[in-house]
Amino acid sequence: MLRWARAMTSFVCDQCTKRIAGTPHETVTGRLLCDDCNDQLLGASAGVIAGGGVGGAIATAGWLDRIRAATRRKN
Repeated sequence: MLRWARAMTSFVCDQCTKRIAGTPHETVTGRLLCDDCNDQLLGASAGVIAGGGVGGAIATAGWLDRIRAATRRKN
C-alpha cells in the first residue's frame, strides 16, 4: 500500500517542499513529488537513458517541462 493512499488531501513535496493539494507521485525510492517535480525527474531520467549524460538530462528535463506547461495552459 502506498504511503499517501490513506485519504490524504494535501502533501508536502519532498523535492520543492511546497504544500500541494491533490495526489502525489511516488518515486521508486518512496519520495512524494508534485506534478512539476515529477516532470523534471522523468525528463532527466529520459535524457540519461537516451545516452545524453548530464547535459542531455538537463536539456530533456527542460524540454519536457515546457511541453507539459504548454499543454496545461491549453486545458
